[in-house]
Amino acid sequence: MRDQADEAAFVTEPLPTNQRAADPLFGRLFGLMRQGLVAGGSEMGLGLTLFSLCTSIRAVTVVEVGRFKGFSTLCLAAGLRFLDDGWDEPAQHKQRPDLDYATIERPTPRTLLSIDPFPTPEARALIEEAGLSAYVEFLDARSDEVELTGQADLLFIDGDHSYAGCRADVERFVPRHVRPGGYFVLHDYFGWFDAAGRNGSPIKQVADELVAQARYQHLLIDTCYQSFVVFRVPDDGE
Repeated sequence: MRDQADEAAFVTEPLPTNQRAADPLFGRLFGLMRQGLVAGGSEMGLGLTLFSLCTSIRAVTVVEVGRFKGFSTLCLAAGLRFLDDGWDEPAQHKQRPDLDYATIERPTPRTLLSIDPFPTPEARALIEEAGLSAYVEFLDARSDEVELTGQADLLFIDGDHSYAGCRADVERFVPRHVRPGGYFVLHDYFGWFDAAGRNGSPIKQVADELVAQARYQHLLIDTCYQSFVVFRVPDDGE
């Protein structure tokens, strides 16, 4: 058992950024998220996780496939804005010799590429209301019509819910457009239940195949609703 005194021995330097008043958006964010919950959209647990994951990995480029009325768009773009608002980490946290913390923590342009062939006015209105338009590039086209350049830190797939469509999105975007060490998320692991209560989700079928192939690290997040699987692309040398 670790002695509690271990933590008490650490000395924290002044962290002035953490003393600033938070960006007003984040007093409103959860309210906007709750207002954005609609049938056919995503559940609150997904939105909280997307915001947290985007922020935790210090994402610079994010791609979402499937926008609907903008709930996931809001959560991902808010994560990018929170990164720009910033915080200070104690120097003691910066122990990894493989990382250049000055580069990681410096301000940088951040973008969410939002792909959907059926744009809704609600999605754009939600992003405008939140003041996040500068972070979102709306690509109003089918995912198989979009040509991306470069690699993303995070990819969220919640578009075509057929087996073939979801699998095609994975194969189209993950190998070429998710960086080593980056993440992708498949939403709607539960759904399409038959009369016997069996889960018939095509997304589950795709996710289970990826898990069986052992190509990626993975974690099922069971939100009690549609739920989702988070995959991580192994980093170089792993």
